[in-house]
Amino acid sequence: MELKDMPLEMIDTIIRHLFEYDDQWDAPGGENCLYVADARLVCRQWNALASRHLFHALHLRHEPQWLQRWNELMDKDVVQQCTKRVHINSSPMPFRTRNRYWLIWQKDGIYPTYTDALARIIKLKNLQAVSFHYTKTCRTHEDLYYEEDVETESTRVRNLFNLFHVLKRRMDETPGATPIRSLTIENLQNLILPDLVSSDAFKTVMKDLTSLHIVAGEERNTLDSEMMHDLHRPERQGFEPHLREFWVEPIASQLTSLTIMFQVCWGVMPAKFDTSQLYCPHLRVLHLGAYAIVYNNQFDWVLRHKDIKTLRLDRCFIGSHLRFNNKLRQQWEIDNTGWVQLPRGSFGFGDEDDEVFTFDGTWEDVFLSIQEGLPALTDFRFDYMLEDTFLRRPDLMKNRVPHSARYSVFDTMWFEGWIANEGPMYFGDNNPSPSAPEPRPRYYDVVHELNRSQETYEEDLRGLEALVAKTRKNMYLSN
Repeated sequence: MELKDMPLEMIDTIIRHLFEYDDQWDAPGGENCLYVADARLVCRQWNALASRHLFHALHLRHEPQWLQRWNELMDKDVVQQCTKRVHINSSPMPFRTRNRYWLIWQKDGIYPTYTDALARIIKLKNLQAVSFHYTKTCRTHEDLYYEEDVETESTRVRNLFNLFHVLKRRMDETPGATPIRSLTIENLQNLILPDLVSSDAFKTVMKDLTSLHIVAGEERNTLDSEMMHDLHRPERQGFEPHLREFWVEPIASQLTSLTIMFQVCWGVMPAKFDTSQLYCPHLRVLHLGAYAIVYNNQFDWVLRHKDIKTLRLDRCFIGSHLRFNNKLRQQWEIDNTGWVQLPRGSFGFGDEDDEVFTFDGTWEDVFLSIQEGLPALTDFRFDYMLEDTFLRRPDLMKNRVPHSARYSVFDTMWFEGWIANEGPMYFGDNNPSPSAPEPRPRYYDVVHELNRSQETYEEDLRGLEALVAKTRKNMYLSN
């Protein structure tokens, strides 16, 4: 068979395999797109086929040369027709490339070179997916040093409003524009934004989504005087209910793919992500990151989705040891059902208002519940990856052995509350035997080893291997 006689579908497949993707955002390929660009030169037919792959995904970066290149691409008909996904950086990355235009944008909210470039998205008639990438470090105050790799809160909020406004304009102004089906926001700061979620722009974009991928960021300080307040910031109390009520539940009936990840543990405390009524009838892919489990029935909401085919758990933990003081458990309305309360002085916690608990749940129990509760599952991953790596390359997640940081402890006197370590754990003095109250409590004066991961390794490994074997069997039967 000569090349000219080959079916278009076969030629298209060949060209697709020539494509080494331009950057890490787009797909698990290599480093460049030169081969597929060369394929456009073969003939008109190959030009049309190769263009679909070459311009399938574009990336808007903040640097002046990239903004100029973006505008040049947006003027081309082939780009306007072929682009289906865009990645947008909310700021220069790294921050050392910031220029005076960025500083004016940060201070006064004026940056026409960037905002005009973003508005060119309106021309992308067939756009289906948008990924918006903030920098990782968050602050709620505005007095930043120039050297800090931080976007101010006002700049982050302005960027988010601007994004939804542009996407709504696209639907209103571009005849025949396809709805946005997939939205990814990386490092969305855990701010409660009632003006955003009540806006027409937000509702217009969200109502058509079938895939939602959120990585939530939060203020994490480096000065001891500020770190002590991290756990008690109001957004730690309000954002998780806000995320569920306004971002997830209104579109639950249409979601087929959902990612919820945080930089720190989430799900139960200090705030609760209430899943008692959450149900996505069409959900097929679920990614959870840094999700903390402290109840035997806490994973039931996942098992409710019987048609899930892909489940990935990244940096997820079981909280095995928990300590509260200053009546915070009552203030946060934390239920202690299924926990064992220990006597005062256990693990060296001897203050009058200390409450110390253990939770004996294991990952073997969770793996068994998944094996029995998700009959359609064909791909399960359980690993410990950085959240930005996971978002770009979930295919790199492993499932061979239980990672060593799968158990965690919670202490209200610790900066972020949750303390996750690979291997040995740190909880008070690690000694469960009650000690007599002392003038100076022996918090974290460690004299014993505590390693829940090691204690449960054989059982957890057995459960993981059985679950993975079941998913492979399901995949074989489905093919």
